[in-house]
Amino acid sequence: MFTMSEYGRINDEFTRLQNERKSTLKKVWGTILLLVIGIIVLFIALFPNQFSYGETAWILPTYGGMGLVVALIGFLVSMSFMSEKPFMEYLYDQVINKINMDEGLFLDYKAYDKEVEKFNKTGGLFTKYASVKVRRHIKGATEEHHSFNIYDCTMTTSNGKNQQTHFDGMYFVLNKRISSTLQVRANGSPKLKGVKFKRFPEFEHMKVYKEEGHEITNLDQQFLGYAERLSQRIEYKRVYLAIVDGEIHLALWYRKHPTRKHKGISMEMLNKAYEHFLGEYKMTGELANIGNY
Repeated sequence: MFTMSEYGRINDEFTRLQNERKSTLKKVWGTILLLVIGIIVLFIALFPNQFSYGETAWILPTYGGMGLVVALIGFLVSMSFMSEKPFMEYLYDQVINKINMDEGLFLDYKAYDKEVEKFNKTGGLFTKYASVKVRRHIKGATEEHHSFNIYDCTMTTSNGKNQQTHFDGMYFVLNKRISSTLQVRANGSPKLKGVKFKRFPEFEHMKVYKEEGHEITNLDQQFLGYAERLSQRIEYKRVYLAIVDGEIHLALWYRKHPTRKHKGISMEMLNKAYEHFLGEYKMTGELANIGNY
């Protein structure tokens, strides 16, 4: 856990970064607001008789008023805006560094990693056409030396008019060879290319799929039990699990994501983030130990 001196140092730097972001945003919206006001004044000066005719009287109040309201709201919001980036790029990096020092770990942290999209395609839990936005990426190894990756990510598709969110939460990939191809899903069907799945309808609370020609094994039952226990926890909206060639994929969609949309930081919030990230690391160990006993 963090000491008061550590919190003070982190809070000072975090506040400086937030103020920089807020100042930039205020300048942008302030410029937009002044530009809209200037355009309205210019139109009034150029067309002084526009309000005398019914055909044109509505144009400036309607479009100018809409622009003014949007710009004013944007400027007012920017004054109290709390940016996500200082959390992801600075604060959580400090939390991981603290965990590494306290626990003797070697976790590697990266914010907004843009080179990791293939894990969705190899796992087959969600459509391969989804656009993947990774907010934070942690990689390391369990005590049994199984390498893993943890992604705080959102997966979406868009047709140009509407956007659909397929997943929004924590996605774990553990490298461990398991002699099975299995999917456990809250909804939907497998999206793994080249593999045909058969559903086992006897599992009422989860959608369970196994590669065609294979039956549920005792090891599969252990993974099913683990997924069912997670799905019963109130903090998770949906749980997905897949066993593919050499990897275990676990996707947890939170009802309220614990490391997003904070209004600010405090000693309590910082220590909760510490506990949460340490809990994510321990979860990789739980996955690695399934079937070992």
